[in-house]
Amino acid sequence: MHQPPTTLPVDGSELRKRRMAAGLEIDDLATAAGISRSYLSHLETGSRTQMRPARYKRLFDALSAAERAQKNPYREADKE
Repeated sequence: MHQPPTTLPVDGSELRKRRMAAGLEIDDLATAAGISRSYLSHLETGSRTQMRPARYKRLFDALSAAERAQKNPYREADKE
């Protein structure tokens, strides 16, 4: 039986580029993903290179949502 991986690799420099392109501060993304600022910082600097799947999903879901919002600046106006 195939077991899912216990950790997933993270490219810290790519993560940082995507966060910055989405216009997010490190604190904002960490909060949105439910992880600590220091944990996210360790990922971005390469001190940590692996994540557990649940945290990985939360981080990249939050980042993807921010990227979509960046591409659609009128999103807030649509709600009015």
